[in-house]
Amino acid sequence: MPIFSSDLGKDFWNYRLGQVVSLLGDSCSHIALAWWILDKTGSAVEMSSVLAPAMVVRIFLMPLFGPLADKYSRKAIIIIADLWRFVFTGALAAMVFSNYYDTYVVIALFILNSIGSALFQAAAGGIVPQIVPREKLQIAAQQTQAINSFAGILGGVAGGIVVSTLGVFGAFLIDALSYVLAAWSTNRIQSNTVPVRKEVPQMKAAFHQWTQDFGEGFKLLFKIPVIFWICIVAMFLNLAFAPLGVILPVLAKEGRNMPPWFLGALESSISLGAIVGAVTIGYVNKRIRADLLTVMAIAMMCVGTMVLPWVPNVALPLTVLFWIGIGGTWANIPMNTQIALAIPDAYRARVGSIMGFLCQGISPLGLAAAGVIISSFGLTNALVAMGGIGLLLTPLMLLIPNFAKFMSAPPEKADQFLLEYYPEAFGSSGDLSSQGTQPLQE
Repeated sequence: MPIFSSDLGKDFWNYRLGQVVSLLGDSCSHIALAWWILDKTGSAVEMSSVLAPAMVVRIFLMPLFGPLADKYSRKAIIIIADLWRFVFTGALAAMVFSNYYDTYVVIALFILNSIGSALFQAAAGGIVPQIVPREKLQIAAQQTQAINSFAGILGGVAGGIVVSTLGVFGAFLIDALSYVLAAWSTNRIQSNTVPVRKEVPQMKAAFHQWTQDFGEGFKLLFKIPVIFWICIVAMFLNLAFAPLGVILPVLAKEGRNMPPWFLGALESSISLGAIVGAVTIGYVNKRIRADLLTVMAIAMMCVGTMVLPWVPNVALPLTVLFWIGIGGTWANIPMNTQIALAIPDAYRARVGSIMGFLCQGISPLGLAAAGVIISSFGLTNALVAMGGIGLLLTPLMLLIPNFAKFMSAPPEKADQFLLEYYPEAFGSSGDLSSQGTQPLQE
C-alpha cells in the first residue's frame, strides 16, 4: 500500500494534512500537560483529576453534537471546532507563561477545550466518505492511519524535544497555532460536505428536529445488534486500557526517571507500530479472516500491556509499545472501514458519535482511578491487571451475532449487509439504498 496516493484527491489531502499539523501540536501539548502537572504536584492522582472530567464532557457531548453534523456542513463544524480549541489551548499557554498553576482553572480550561474536541469528532467521522470515492474508502482508511501514525512519531519526538528545550509554554503555544493552520487547511476543501438527507418540513422547530435526529441515531444503532455489541465489548476494553494515559507519563518520569523525550519516544513507538500495521494490513487481511484478525490484534495489545513493566532498560519498552501499535491498527482499520461503508451518509455522524459515546462511555472511570490504582498497587500490578482483563474480554467479540459475516462482507456489499440482516432498522426512516454513502461533489 503506498503511503501517499494522489488519486484520493485534493480535498482528502487538504483535510488530512491539516489534521496532521493539529496532531503534531496535540502531541506536544499532551506531553507538556503531563510534565507540567507532575512538576507542579508530583501526583498521578492530580493528573487523573485533570484528564478524567474533560474526557467525561467530551464523551457525553459527542452524541449530542452528532445531529448537528448530520444537518450542517461538516467542513464548517470542523473549522469551528479547531478555532475553539485554539482559544482555550492559548489560555493554557498564557497560564504557563504567567507561571500560574491552579488545579481548578486547569480542569476548567481542559474541559472547555474538550468541548471543541467533541464537536470535531462528531463531524470528523462522516467527512472522509464525502470527499473520497466510495471504492477508495479502504485505501483512505489505511492511509489515514499511516499518515496519522507518522504524525504520532514526529509528534512524540518533537513533543519531547520541545518540552525539553522550549518548555511547557512553547509546547502549548505550538499546539494552539496548529489549530489555526488546521482550520485554514480544512477551509480549502471544495466538496459539498452538507449531508444527504430527506427534507424536513420547515414548520418543525429546530430543537424538535434535533431531538428527533438524536433519538433516531440511538434507535438505529439499537436495531443493528452487530454494531451495538461491538460497541459494548469495546466499552469494557477501553475501560481496561484507560489508565494507560496516566501510566505512561508516570512510567517515564517517576518509574524510569527519564526526561520528557523518553515519554515522547514511548508514544512515537506506538505510532511507528501503527504505521507498520497500516502498511501490512492488506497482506495480513488476505490470509487471516477479518473477525479472527480483529480478535488476534486486540490480544496482541493485551499481552504487550502485561509484559511492559517487566522489560528492562530503555529500548525494550519502546519495542513493546511498537507491538501494541501494530495490534491497535490491525484491530481498528477493518472495523472502522466496514462501519463507515455500512452506515448511510444521513446517519453517519449521529451513529458514529453515539458509537464513540458507547465505546468510551465508562473510560473516564478507568482514567479517574488510574492515580489511585498506581498509588495503591504500583505500576507493575496496574499494567498486568489491565492486560489480563483485556485478554478475558477479547474472545467476547467472536460471540457477537453475525460478527464474522459483517467483517467479511466485501466493500461493495457492506451497506446491503445491513439491509439484508436488519431491514427493520431503516424501515421508518428511509431506504438504505437512497441514503447511500456516495461522496458529494459540487
